[in-house]
Amino acid sequence: MNLRLERTEKDAIVLHAVFAILSLIVLFISLELSVGVRLCVLVVLYNVMIPAGAFLRRHDDWLALWLFLLPVSILQIFPDWFLAAELGVLVFPDTGSLRLGEVPLFMGGLWVIPLFVIVFLGRRIEERFNRKLGLFTVCITSFLLFVGSEAVLWRIPIWYAREVTTVCHVALYLIVPEVLLGLSAFLAFEMSRGRPCWYRLCAAFTVMVFYLGNLGLFYLIGEHLLLR
Repeated sequence: MNLRLERTEKDAIVLHAVFAILSLIVLFISLELSVGVRLCVLVVLYNVMIPAGAFLRRHDDWLALWLFLLPVSILQIFPDWFLAAELGVLVFPDTGSLRLGEVPLFMGGLWVIPLFVIVFLGRRIEERFNRKLGLFTVCITSFLLFVGSEAVLWRIPIWYAREVTTVCHVALYLIVPEVLLGLSAFLAFEMSRGRPCWYRLCAAFTVMVFYLGNLGLFYLIGEHLLLR
């Protein structure tokens, strides 16, 4: 069993380490820019770094994954909008960003970041070991990244939950849908890679609709049946 990191894995680690450092600098060093503008800059930066890194380092798998996840991320505005405007359980504070309805525009690119990590890591583990471990990795990584985001990002603030059951600022009804989001993105990318553009867009749309349906279902189960 070869446990040495391959070039694509080393490059991914370096890119994300650089992005993490830049994010800390942009978010926490005093600048005369609103939080919303800073977040927009970081989201655009990440969505430039991935295809640029793919081109410069010849990682075709990065580019294919990014081209799939960007439409997924843009479509994720609709579930966020539904939670904020219709259910009223999600709040996006005014951070100075342009908005589409209740949702800051930077959210249209923000979802690429965790989903890229989840799908990339799951694929690498599957290739090194086996499919079951790859799928397990996707689920665990989704749980850690999304729950960690819910627990931390309200401090910036990017969003926060309202009028739902939470533990350490994590809305409980979101946990299963967000794990399933990571898993569905992984499977949809796998099934649509190499297919025509319209097929990949339909797969991205399916991921969004699946997530939206799970949000409604687990909100109903969690908030109105189990925790009422």
